[in-house]
Amino acid sequence: MSEVAIDKITFHNAKFGKMTIDREAVVAFPFGVPGFERCKEYGLIAIEDEAPFIRLLSINEAGLGFVILDPLLIWPDYDPNISDEDLEGLELESIEDLAVYCMVTLNTTPADVTANLKGPVCINMRLMKAKQMILLDERYNTKHPLMSTGQENQ
Repeated sequence: MSEVAIDKITFHNAKFGKMTIDREAVVAFPFGVPGFERCKEYGLIAIEDEAPFIRLLSINEAGLGFVILDPLLIWPDYDPNISDEDLEGLELESIEDLAVYCMVTLNTTPADVTANLKGPVCINMRLMKAKQMILLDERYNTKHPLMSTGQENQ
């Protein structure tokens, strides 16, 4: 039985240097990320020492990357109002294909690490197509502290 070679992609990142990942780990943002529309492809990379955080590293711009997190790991009641219209373009066939993440702003002071719950990143994990939503949902804000207790200020 012959093995199928997995297609790889190599790129350079300012923090991690030369990176080689499976092509299947490349996420396409057809419209870019708000504020970074020119960059459309990112490597979705789990770094063992950083769990539960995941890196979203630009394939084409070495200095561009984001830290993302599954918000349900911290806020199990997180339930943003994401409409079918918001999800257009992701080509979802099933809700099971949808993964929702939030962008995290790191800080040397752990109490100052925040998550953007108002702008979730939605990824069709089957097609690896993504879009960052800008929600009108007033229950959430863009700088929710990860270290806070309770959910009164989501």
